Amino acid sequence: MGAEIVVVGAGVVGASVAYHLAAAGQERVTVADARARDLLPGSTGLAPGFVGQLSATTELAVLAMDGVATYRSLAPTAFRQVGCLEIATTQARLEQAHADVEHGRGLGIEAQVLDADTAVALAPALVNAERALGALYIPSDGAAEPIALTEALVAAAVAYGVTFQWGTRVRALETAHGRVVGVRTDDEVLPARAVVLAAGIWGPALAASAGVRLPMVAVQHPYVRTTELPDLDDTPIDAPIVRYPDHAVYTRRHGRHYGLGTYSHDPIPLVAAAETAERPYRETDFGAAIAAATALVPTFRTAGVGSRLNGAFALTPDELPLVGPVPDLPGLWVAEASWVTHAGGVGRHLANLLLDTGDLAVDPARLAPDRFAQWSDERVYATALGHYRGIYDAH
Repeated sequence: MGAEIVVVGAGVVGASVAYHLAAAGQERVTVADARARDLLPGSTGLAPGFVGQLSATTELAVLAMDGVATYRSLAPTAFRQVGCLEIATTQARLEQAHADVEHGRGLGIEAQVLDADTAVALAPALVNAERALGALYIPSDGAAEPIALTEALVAAAVAYGVTFQWGTRVRALETAHGRVVGVRTDDEVLPARAVVLAAGIWGPALAASAGVRLPMVAVQHPYVRTTELPDLDDTPIDAPIVRYPDHAVYTRRHGRHYGLGTYSHDPIPLVAAAETAERPYRETDFGAAIAAATALVPTFRTAGVGSRLNGAFALTPDELPLVGPVPDLPGLWVAEASWVTHAGGVGRHLANLLLDTGDLAVDPARLAPDRFAQWSDERVYATALGHYRGIYDAH
């Protein structure tokens, strides 16, 4: 007997989709992924784990709030609600922080503006006392450990009866009579009433096997960590995550290390997706941006940089994920270009759409995979890359 629904991809998004489908009563859900259960070679395994809810885009805020609710209920040890500080280093940003408090209130997200001394006291290793004029503080934000979070979602899905087929590489979508009827692996065809692509940067190639274009572009992104610090223990995080919006820099604790990423560099597309989302770190691409970022964050001024990471993730032309059915190919659904921040909400939205529950917090048209159908490939590519730094503010 074939599965009713096959989900392709067992990263945080695919695991969330499977969990929400099964929790809503869907039987015979199978998730296929080439990875081993204890490995996460896609974007999920490389993600720094920031979960920020306040966004200029209402849909992203709603999805993130839903994600926080899911993570708190399923994975309290993998998601810590430590809060977020957005440091104002200019008067304009401080004024924006006050406006963001009102914006957050309208969305149901509590926020407040702190003075510089209070912000420094909350995260002294990460808040630059010489530059901070104040900070926007969002106490319900937090930090996830993406690998543990994904495992918690997998375990919850399995408890509802979902089957995970590890080491199963999906090579193509299987079609018949103008619709998707399953997926083709190295060994067999897995039949299904519906297929959900949640394959991250590998999604476009699988969609293309059935003549479908997914309007997303993979882009490379740097993240560095300090060397192990003797005054830290294995506690994953014990202070707010910290963002510097004026500089497109973000930073947090990771146990015995601190981590930092930056968007303040030219976007670098990933031309061909390999077996892993991790790419070689090149100093010529990221060195200047990382140097500026580490000079901004106090602990990075004294601690040496240990690991350097270059991980790829997907962008769309409007910074929103692709979630929903593909109109021109019945049976195919996608949950693509989503971050850890929004994966819990994306999984619920996709499940409610597919099962037609009527419980939708986001307008489906805003996330529809075909919303750029009239755009050329060149326009999709250029616009998506042009938003690379902009996603820092949107997310």
